Amino acid sequence: MSRQAVVWIVIASALVASRPIPVMGEVLPVHAGARLLHSGSLVVEVGDPDSPECRWNKGLRFSPVANVLRAQLDGREFLYSPVGGGALSYLGGLPMEFDIGQEAFQPDPPGYNEGVNGDPFLKVGVGILRRDAGAYNFSTSYPVVELARTSVTWERDRAHFVQTLSGNAKGYSCRLDEDLIVKNDRLIMSYVLRNTGTKRFTTEQYIHNFVCFSGRTVGPNVKISFPYAFTASPDVTPWSPPAKVRAILPAASPDVVRIANAVVYMNKISSVPKIWIYRPQDYAGPDLFAAEHTETLQRLIIDASIPAAYVGIWTTDYQVSPEQFLQITLAPGEEAMFTRTYTFRTGDFIHEDTTGDGTMDGNDLSLLSSAWLSGPASSRWQPSCDISPASPDRIDLYDLSALASRWQQEDGLASPTAHWRLDETAGTTAIEERGRRNGLLRNFPEDGSQWVQAMNGGGLRFDGTDDLVEISSFSGIYGTRPRTVAAWIKLAEKPMDNQTILVWGPQEPGRYWQLEVDANRKFRFSCGGGSAVASGKLIGDTQWHHIAAVLDPIVPDDPHVSDMRLYVDAQPQTILELTEHQIDTADIGNLRMGASHDPNVPRYFNGILDDIQLFDAPLTPANIRQIFISETLSP
Repeated sequence: MSRQAVVWIVIASALVASRPIPVMGEVLPVHAGARLLHSGSLVVEVGDPDSPECRWNKGLRFSPVANVLRAQLDGREFLYSPVGGGALSYLGGLPMEFDIGQEAFQPDPPGYNEGVNGDPFLKVGVGILRRDAGAYNFSTSYPVVELARTSVTWERDRAHFVQTLSGNAKGYSCRLDEDLIVKNDRLIMSYVLRNTGTKRFTTEQYIHNFVCFSGRTVGPNVKISFPYAFTASPDVTPWSPPAKVRAILPAASPDVVRIANAVVYMNKISSVPKIWIYRPQDYAGPDLFAAEHTETLQRLIIDASIPAAYVGIWTTDYQVSPEQFLQITLAPGEEAMFTRTYTFRTGDFIHEDTTGDGTMDGNDLSLLSSAWLSGPASSRWQPSCDISPASPDRIDLYDLSALASRWQQEDGLASPTAHWRLDETAGTTAIEERGRRNGLLRNFPEDGSQWVQAMNGGGLRFDGTDDLVEISSFSGIYGTRPRTVAAWIKLAEKPMDNQTILVWGPQEPGRYWQLEVDANRKFRFSCGGGSAVASGKLIGDTQWHHIAAVLDPIVPDDPHVSDMRLYVDAQPQTILELTEHQIDTADIGNLRMGASHDPNVPRYFNGILDDIQLFDAPLTPANIRQIFISETLSP
């Protein structure tokens, strides 16, 4: 155990005795016959199949196993969740169904096509039903032979479901176990499906992900992103930017467009056919996608541990439901284990904030200390303190270290890795506030007239001809790590060509990082083979603007241009112009301000730069807003 860890534990022990433990506010269930699971600021409402008031314990389509009705993070809802529902109707939330058989390529329930009118068949997750003379139809109310018995064990942050059958449908039978676990910002569904019959079967599981963002309509500003270049059926029309610079009016835009590897809803949706998404055959990465609303600043990442056969997207004006269809084949006695993980984000969510008060301080330390070395079965268990994935279901040094990394950071705002305030009044050095990454001014006037009054104290004026600042000993933030760059800029005149704000890395595709103002006065990121352009607010208008670029990949350690978030004046910008490419910035010490590395196309900046900051983390929208407000109000 390190000396630092011992010091933290001693401090924590002292604080336990002196500080009250905060209690999270109680959220009441909306549906009758439901229970709540809590972990930190994430609250999940689940149908209780043992309750006589529950509408979800006699389903003929959707299973009563772990039927999630609502998910709320920091008070914001992520799921469409009507109060009504029944055996066949859409229930909202995250209802699970097996073997929908809707399309020709989807399997019917085991045994259905082997029998004749009146024969039993297995509806996995529901029980044994009796077929009719027609083809299988998931919306038909088939007579019940035996509804599966579903039992559940509840704890504060999890529930264990077991579903069994006493009989079989002409040799078809199964057992389904599921652990439903809530962890701060994640909902984990862990399954074990076992073939308890005498016949081999193939089944297909999906979850109707009724995603909704705090009651907002689907479109505009809703996007579903994939970590691969997909094939869609029917085709989704690629977005074509307008020929001239103008505001993009919803009435002039198509309802649904494709931007690189994302489906984007441009207008409020009235009717959209189901879209089938297929990944490339050579794709070997994780099977996940992200659904987000760029105005409510909510994001949901859904990950399956086994490859999906395809993803179906069903959309109405009140919900969008991207669904991974997982196909499983089991011989008698064989079982399959797999998981689905839902990761929730809001614009100001802080994973390490165990008490939800916005600051990681003695209150968080006190709560963590009270649960020290406990697990879920302990009376001292505090699920919001299980913040490190390195040791799940145990409060230990990993969690303490995670809290220490955010210690006393208000709203989770980390200290910058590098910060050039540019407040000097003379000389040829741009001082980094820690003094280790100072920049050398090249080609500036000798009289010091480049040091001017700026947005936040002083700033540095570039002449657009040959001025630049070079930090030859600093590689910026390299590799595939998440990062954030923030700065104030003011152009001297409207640009006729691209002008570089900041750049580092070699001139190789995907290996450098460059922020610039383009010839259309827009904020632009490029990495060589790929680029992203903010389609909203213009920054090349000779006024002061705060810009920020955040790399926050949906697949850890595999970032792409589509993972970029661009901000202007603390407002997230819609990206409608994007060329996809992997980002893996080279570790080369050559950061520059005000000019590119290309000697043939230097793209000099003409204007003033101020308060350039680099963060070795993806800042949240709340963090960006915090920087913007604090620097705007500075004397």
